Amino acid sequence: MAEERPRVGLIHPIYLDVPMLVSFAAAIEGGLALSSEVTKQRGRRASRKLKASGSIGLSRIFSPVLSASVNVDGSQENDRQDLEVSQETKAHTEASIAILLYDRLTGEEGYVVRPADIDEIESLEPGALVELSGTVLKNAVDSIIDFIDAVAIMAGFTGEKPDAAQKYMQNIRASLDRDRKRTPISNVQLLCTHPPELTAVVTLRTENLRDLTLSELHKNSARVLGKVTRVVRNGESMSAFENYGLAMFEPNHLRTLFQGLSSADGIVAEFSDVQVAGPAVQLLPLMIFV
Repeated sequence: MAEERPRVGLIHPIYLDVPMLVSFAAAIEGGLALSSEVTKQRGRRASRKLKASGSIGLSRIFSPVLSASVNVDGSQENDRQDLEVSQETKAHTEASIAILLYDRLTGEEGYVVRPADIDEIESLEPGALVELSGTVLKNAVDSIIDFIDAVAIMAGFTGEKPDAAQKYMQNIRASLDRDRKRTPISNVQLLCTHPPELTAVVTLRTENLRDLTLSELHKNSARVLGKVTRVVRNGESMSAFENYGLAMFEPNHLRTLFQGLSSADGIVAEFSDVQVAGPAVQLLPLMIFV
């Protein structure tokens, strides 16, 4: 009877920082191979004098779900034998490594902190690995760009020719887009349900974003596993998009500016706040998943 493999909880990663992912897996396991080759031999032998040796092609992180390959050799006096040799290669995807690594990180070793309430947040130190869950919101700059695009789409439906106001908004859009493309980082906000009343600023690396990732995340529930890079304590605050040039503007001035831009009829505009008040945390995410 085949040995039953331990069950691994399945998650669906939406965002992965692959270099960090592989580094964590390799550090925990003392090395990491991404594929293994299994050789199987079947045959008819006259002699029962056999010797067997086993080899594991992947690190121990995969041993709960993958078996070691076993090579069987035999020696006998009768040279007549029929052998069938087959080879099978097993390779892991980035997502499958994430699933197995998450299972290890959240196990009994205690790598991951899951704050139970808001009071535990201020005791966190930068570098802590935490898991938070809640609703993801785009930052206000990304939402304003979406809004201006929506205005242009509506104008196209109605057949209106671009007027001075629409051209002005397109110029603003171009400027905002250039600003966000200056940096390899894009922030989103996580309005936490666990722990409640906490906001986390999640710093995404744009090189890890697919075209639809932000749209997949926006206003959806997700879980974030990442490293704490900053703790914003009670009475402090931080910009929701501090890597952009707009972060240098006074927050109330930005709020007035964004509200003025979002006054088009027939379009509902909802923006996350330009400033995040503490207690809050900023995270460099290893993975975002459901």
